[in-house]
Amino acid sequence: MKHTTPEGQLQRLVLDWLAARHIFALRMNSGSLVNAAGRPVTFGLPGMADILAFPHNPVVLWKGISPYETIVDRFMPTWIELKAPKGKQSELQKSFQEKVESEGHRYLLIRSLDELEAQL
Repeated sequence: MKHTTPEGQLQRLVLDWLAARHIFALRMNSGSLVNAAGRPVTFGLPGMADILAFPHNPVVLWKGISPYETIVDRFMPTWIELKAPKGKQSELQKSFQEKVESEGHRYLLIRSLDELEAQL
């Protein structure tokens, strides 16, 4: 599939980069359409980010009196919104960001692959 928009090209780069690092990621779609029976179908949530990824984040779960720590590899839900260099978040996207961050998820607004590498 050919991506002709700057965001579409960035999406392909980001998904390939995540896959190369064995980071589980899903492309999220939102919108609506009319099915073959003429019924409206909606999917996703308004303002939902473009990609949901689960990068590995080593976390110290317990640090006791002893010199030993318990470290686990935790998966942090990370929502990735992709924008062209001059693109701006809509109000719905800002609202979605607030919601997922209030649930303890990470939200990244990414304009380049370099930005993603720096933030992950």
